[in-house]
Amino acid sequence: MNKQTTARSTAKAFLFDYDGVTTAGVNDQLVARRLSNNLGVSELLAAQWLQPIWLPLLAGTISSDQMWMEVERSYGQPIALAQRDIWFGWDELTPLPEMIELVQRLKTKGYPVGLLSNVTAQSAEIIKHHGGYDEFDFLVLSCDVGSNKPGPEIYQVAMEKLGHILPEDIVFLDDRESNVLAATSVGLKALLVTNHADTIDEVGRLIGR
Repeated sequence: MNKQTTARSTAKAFLFDYDGVTTAGVNDQLVARRLSNNLGVSELLAAQWLQPIWLPLLAGTISSDQMWMEVERSYGQPIALAQRDIWFGWDELTPLPEMIELVQRLKTKGYPVGLLSNVTAQSAEIIKHHGGYDEFDFLVLSCDVGSNKPGPEIYQVAMEKLGHILPEDIVFLDDRESNVLAATSVGLKALLVTNHADTIDEVGRLIGR
C-alpha cells in the first residue's frame, strides 16, 4: 500500500517521479551489471567504480566523457565504444499507460502536473526523443538543474515552478522513501508509491475522483 506521510490537505498540484512511478521501474543494479558483463569484471567491482561518480552524473556536474575517464582509470585500460553500452533503453523507460492516463486526468481537472526526476543526460535524451515527458506541464530533471533527490535544492526548483501554490498543497509521488521524506521536510505533501493501482486510487481520493 502507498504510505501517505503527511496529514491530508487540499491538493492543488502534482509532481511525479519518472522511474518507478510513471514507469514500472528499473533494477538499480542494472547499469553496474551491464558494465560488469561488458568488461568481464565482478558486478561488485563495477558498482564500486560507478558509486562515487553516479550522483555527479545524475546532477550533470560531470559529463559522460568524464565518467568514462574515471571508469577507465579504475579499469586500467581504454574501454571501447561497444563496451560502453550500459544505459537503459526505451523499452525500460516507457511510461505505463495507466500512469499517463492519470496525468491526463489530473490535467483535465485543471491540476498542474510536473515531473521531478533523477536522471542521467543519456536517459533523459532517450525519453525526450520518444515523447515520454510530453504529458507533463514542466520538467525538473537532475541532469539539467545540477542537483538531485533527496537533496533539498531540486525540490525548491520544483516548488518555484509552482510558485503560486503552497508547498502543502503540492502532492509529490515517488517510489523511494528517502525522497518522500526529503519532500515532506521541505513542506510538500508526499505519497510513497509501492503499487501503481493503489497510487491511482489514492490520487483519486485526493481529487474526489
